[in-house]
Amino acid sequence: KTTSRKETCQLPETTTVVSEQKDNMETVLAELIQLRKEHTDASHDTKATLSRVESSLKDVLERTTKLEQQITDTNQRVSDAEDQLLRHDRVLRYMLQREANLSAKCEDLESRSRRNNLRIYGIPEGEEKNDMISFVTDLMRTSLKLPQDMNLNIERAHRSLNVKPKDSAPPRSIIVRFSNYRVKEKVIQTAWSRRDVTYHGQRIYFDQDYTANVQKKRKQVREVIKQLKDKNVKAVSPFPAQLKIHLDSGVKTFATLARAASTLEKMGIHVKIDERERY
Repeated sequence: KTTSRKETCQLPETTTVVSEQKDNMETVLAELIQLRKEHTDASHDTKATLSRVESSLKDVLERTTKLEQQITDTNQRVSDAEDQLLRHDRVLRYMLQREANLSAKCEDLESRSRRNNLRIYGIPEGEEKNDMISFVTDLMRTSLKLPQDMNLNIERAHRSLNVKPKDSAPPRSIIVRFSNYRVKEKVIQTAWSRRDVTYHGQRIYFDQDYTANVQKKRKQVREVIKQLKDKNVKAVSPFPAQLKIHLDSGVKTFATLARAASTLEKMGIHVKIDERERY
């Protein structure tokens, strides 16, 4: 009886333990089910994310492939453009050289056509009246003291073909053409040797009939010579527009200012060079 009582007393305790264990198992089971659900949801989310990443990677790969192709095409076009640019550069250099040669030939032909001409500067406008040849003939004989029996053989004479200047502006030069080159040279050499040729008390000048291009170059050379003289360097300009410099190392003659540029730069004189003269 005593044993039966003890068993009867322990039965409720056992039932309670079993009930607690059952509750615990149900809780664990519920948590496992919830965990499984969360795992399943996470797995679905991961697959969806991986799918999106894969799609994005595929899109990036396609874009990268296109960009690589575009870069390849661009590099090819750049290479073709560079080759074409080199060809154009060679052609341009050739054309500039040819143009310079043709210009030099034209310049030489024009200079030769003017070799029988000279110019007189400083004669006021209107002094010639209506007979320029007679006026120039008398001017040369009186101002240059030429022999009276010397035949000047003047073909024609006229003012330069510029617009007639205002009274306050310098007069236009007079262009005189001789039939004989030797006569013209004798006249101009006589004028240069006198150095004090005047007309009605005003200084007049005789010079060669240079082309417009030669006159421009001679003007540039004269400006350089002026700068050289300021530095106590002797310099002259031989025909047509050369530069002859007397240096401590000796005399140097340059056909053009372009060829003298490096020497002048060392002396502190900057020269603006026409691009055509570089070729």
